[in-house]
Amino acid sequence: MINFLLLICGLAGLWLGSETLIRGAMSIADRYRLSDALFGMLVLAIGTDLPELFVAFDASVRSLAGEDLSGIVIGSAIGSTIGQFALVFGVAGFLGFPPMQRKFLPRNTIFLVGGAVAVLVFSLDGVITRGEGLLLTAYYVAYLMVLIFRRVELPDEGSNSTDVEMWKAWLILFVGLGLLLVAAELTVKSAASFAEEMGLSNIAVSAIVIGMGSSLPELSVSFVALLRKRSGLSVGNLVGSNVLDTLLVPGLAAIISPLTVPVEVLWLDLPVLIVTTLLVLGFLYVSKRGIRTIEAVILISIYFAYAATRLIGPGS
Repeated sequence: MINFLLLICGLAGLWLGSETLIRGAMSIADRYRLSDALFGMLVLAIGTDLPELFVAFDASVRSLAGEDLSGIVIGSAIGSTIGQFALVFGVAGFLGFPPMQRKFLPRNTIFLVGGAVAVLVFSLDGVITRGEGLLLTAYYVAYLMVLIFRRVELPDEGSNSTDVEMWKAWLILFVGLGLLLVAAELTVKSAASFAEEMGLSNIAVSAIVIGMGSSLPELSVSFVALLRKRSGLSVGNLVGSNVLDTLLVPGLAAIISPLTVPVEVLWLDLPVLIVTTLLVLGFLYVSKRGIRTIEAVILISIYFAYAATRLIGPGS
């Protein structure tokens, strides 16, 4: 009962933090004349992915002491990515994501699909070594360099000038980010306690409970951004977050302590991640519909099928 109440408090905090974060983000993006998509990929993505980074860092440090928590690192990173693309795009898709400019499809394909394939290749021998972790981290740094030095993005129709002073906008942004981090930690811990009481494995808990829980900031931010007609912030945040989860989270964790990759990750989690990523890229950058009701139903169906297999299938 206590964990359930804490979970409700965490969810409420996520929504409040998202509202605050979006207000500050819109003011800053408008003041610096940055597109919503670019700002979402550079600032919001890193900010809302701090829970995953904290989980990976803590688990890797504890692994150095002899406790193998690789399953938590891999499960939370991949589970969060699948959750963001299948569940977040699916649920928020009922509000409608407009199609994006096709000229950004190659860049996003290279880093989203390429990152997932790189993790798959490095995991074939069952271990992501420190050297491979360095390569994944370098891949993410290359992504940031591409964003910074090629800053031309789709301008958003919702962008307007703002009268908010810059220091106030940054303060609002950091207050919202702080609320999100505290709420995300509370949500994940209380949800994980429920799962552990049910006797689930580390990989199942991390992929579904922690992965979905750490995706709640992105879900909250996406809903608020869509309601405020700022779809670029939502798409940019989700794309940037998934690149970070796929490359930086396992990369940094492996640098600290090599990751042991469970075999079920190779035949279930990573294939689902690659398929889901290709579908979202097709919906957003190839289709002229964007993500609407039909696409949302497809993505949500994939997520629940994945979650059911992960919870009751082999390795659960």
